[in-house]
Amino acid sequence: MSPEEAVKRAERLGLGAISVTDHNTFLGSYIALRRRSRVVVVPGAEFGTELGDALVLCEHVPTSAAALLKRGSRSLERVRFSSVVELAARENCVVVAVHPFAIFRMGVGRAFGLRYFDCVEVYNSSSDLVTNLYAAYAARGERCRVAGSDAHVPEMVGSAFTLVEVDALSAEGVLEGLRKARTRPCYSTPTWFLASLSSTRTRLLHSLRLRLGHYGDPWRRVSAYPI
Repeated sequence: MSPEEAVKRAERLGLGAISVTDHNTFLGSYIALRRRSRVVVVPGAEFGTELGDALVLCEHVPTSAAALLKRGSRSLERVRFSSVVELAARENCVVVAVHPFAIFRMGVGRAFGLRYFDCVEVYNSSSDLVTNLYAAYAARGERCRVAGSDAHVPEMVGSAFTLVEVDALSAEGVLEGLRKARTRPCYSTPTWFLASLSSTRTRLLHSLRLRLGHYGDPWRRVSAYPI
């Protein structure tokens, strides 16, 4: 699924905002922002760190994003968590602990409680029901709780989402709502179930290609736009 397809699907679903979060790069967000749309695109990226996966959401595409990557790195390579924290502080971004207990994926586990995380994802459409329930229980006392579709195919976009109370519908407004924990994680069980069935084959092929490195060197992808 291309970034443009993700935004187009969000438009059809009537979503107010979306974040396209590639692995270890903001390129997907950069491409999504080029599409004229009533849907607000919040720049973001999902970084794999030694602590686990951390989602970074920013007001703008960070000018220093390339500093987290080195030539020859791949999308599954780990980035230092300290570098992610520094990026978030420098660019005024929000850091989310995504799928913290998901099986077969690198969640941060109970480290979501560290002060470096602004929010924790308690429902992820691409995670199994058990780990989602455990995440919701483990994070029941956290101020900012969110849900995400983690969509790799169009059918999964919007299968889970977060209602954010904002003063203005903009990337800045969404981030401010997250910082103030004015959030409510939402999902639709029938939608999630049917979307999962229809997209299983496509998602499995996507994951296989990703792990075999068929998407090439992400450094070239980052270098494709001015930073």
